Amino acid sequence: MAIHSIGIIGAGVIGSSWAAFYASKGLHVKLYDIDPAFCREGRQRAREYIGILENGGLINKRAAAEALSLIKTVGDLEEAGRDVGMIQECVAEKYEVKHQVFEQLDAVTDMKVILASSSSGLLMTEIQKVTRHPERCVIAHPFNPPHLIPLVEVVPGEQTSDKTVLEMKAFLEGVGKIPVVLKKEAFGHVANRLAWALWREAIDIVWKGIASVEDVDKALYAGLGLRWAFMGQHLIYHLNGGDGGMEAFFKHLGPACEEAWQGMDTWTTFPLEAKEALIEGIEAETEGRSVGELAKWRDEKLVQLIKTLYPQEGVS
Repeated sequence: MAIHSIGIIGAGVIGSSWAAFYASKGLHVKLYDIDPAFCREGRQRAREYIGILENGGLINKRAAAEALSLIKTVGDLEEAGRDVGMIQECVAEKYEVKHQVFEQLDAVTDMKVILASSSSGLLMTEIQKVTRHPERCVIAHPFNPPHLIPLVEVVPGEQTSDKTVLEMKAFLEGVGKIPVVLKKEAFGHVANRLAWALWREAIDIVWKGIASVEDVDKALYAGLGLRWAFMGQHLIYHLNGGDGGMEAFFKHLGPACEEAWQGMDTWTTFPLEAKEALIEGIEAETEGRSVGELAKWRDEKLVQLIKTLYPQEGVS
């Protein structure tokens, strides 16, 4: 099914970022939030994100102007779901809130409309329980900010149809995203689980006095992160194995990994002292820059990376 229009439920940071992205791809966007004032603020945020895309050279001036005209705010959920090919839900990360929204959407949208949740960790099997047509419900979790980062995790629930998963994946690829499809559900999906596991060790290194917050971050962005921008850890270690690839890596470097794992902690509750060390450390690293300033700096760097790694034809 061709998707030409999107209903976005929730006009926060993720919803407005999705709105900017979809509109930049020439899709009509209906933006809805239960709070009309917040919905208007979300549209304004989307305008700012479109400006980032234009100023960064990811879309041209004409495409930016068209994108702005494609985002409309609507006053109720039913209107948001009328004459659209897909719904992108971006409400609070709580089952009770998503249940309420999905139950209403299921009642007011055509059964062919895909109902996609932006949930960063919740399970679709639980969310889709309240619907009459659970086969059309799926997780489509972006990474923040969605208007820039290409990754989207597609996670079906137990009652999601294969057709919905294939359509979602094809649609995302068609608008330039890089979807990964989970074979089965897991809280936190894939990318967040990897990030959380890495962060626990990063916290532990700071807590145990091995290195500062700033130096741990440097080790990530100036070393590991450079390769991660275009290849994953499995491929990295395959290359580290030399001509023998992954098999040689297991043989020669596997024991070192096992020794390191034995020395890593596995706590599951944030140690109080570690929290305090991180808060103090991040204040030193950011040197008084505000969150807004840091976000602007982040987005500028992301634009540079995207232009290098994913060049787009016809942008001028």
